[in-house]
Amino acid sequence: VKRVPFIKVSDKNIIKIREQFAEIERGQLEEMKAKFNPEIRDTIIAGVHTYIITPQHIKPENKDKIIIYIHGGGFVMGSATDRTGMLMANELGIKTYAIDYSLAPEAPFPVAMEECLSVYKHLIENYNPTNIVGVSTSAGSAHMVAMLLKAKEQHLPMISAISLLSPSVDLSGEGDAIVANEGRDILSYKNQQKKYFYRPFLGSENPKNPYVSPVYATYSKDFPATSIVTGTRDLLLSGSVRLYWKLKNAGVRTELVVSEGMWHAYTNFPDIPEAVEARRVSQEFLIHSLEKNNE
Repeated sequence: VKRVPFIKVSDKNIIKIREQFAEIERGQLEEMKAKFNPEIRDTIIAGVHTYIITPQHIKPENKDKIIIYIHGGGFVMGSATDRTGMLMANELGIKTYAIDYSLAPEAPFPVAMEECLSVYKHLIENYNPTNIVGVSTSAGSAHMVAMLLKAKEQHLPMISAISLLSPSVDLSGEGDAIVANEGRDILSYKNQQKKYFYRPFLGSENPKNPYVSPVYATYSKDFPATSIVTGTRDLLLSGSVRLYWKLKNAGVRTELVVSEGMWHAYTNFPDIPEAVEARRVSQEFLIHSLEKNNE
């Protein structure tokens, strides 16, 4: 796996970088669609474009359960029908609502969080919240946790559990891994993340705002059970570790899965043994949470 030489993000070439990212995804995504053959339907939920991914085989015990999926892409790119959403929907055998939220720089903070919250409100009105789990990758995990923090603030019911895959939960640039894994991960903080991805999303917002960097939020034990997956070479490893301890110390049921030698968002790859194992462990956490909350 080689480091991707992303084009500098700007209003002028944002379309080009999104096309570049989509081209990287396209090959394996098409293979995955051919292999799993899910039904993919696009719709509008609470004014937000959303894809409904229905696997060919939904397990009987999961017919009344759903996944809320929020994709990654550095806040400026990515697709709701990416590899991870497809993999998790089909491996879990659960219908998935993948939110196609608005991207920066056209839609900086807090647009995406508010859109995700609107979809969340609709889904918890139409499904039992204990039958819902969340899955998110990278930047999508910032939106996932922020969405749930806002939902709690508004006294809305919580879903059963979430899986955060290589989460981007600290946009301030703090943490050992930002330094230690520079040049070891496929991402680069000083050359990519800070300048080209975080700034278009943040604008003038404080990067330690807990709704953009959830590692700085305050949690309580009724926050959804949380599985955090990362790798020893992940540039964002430190944020995952710090969030794990913050949740654990708040009394939240949580797990931290760290794969040896793995890079940022390695769980996107369908067949890498470490990715297969990490997804399996996180999926078991989600299933156990659904069972526990429906006893």
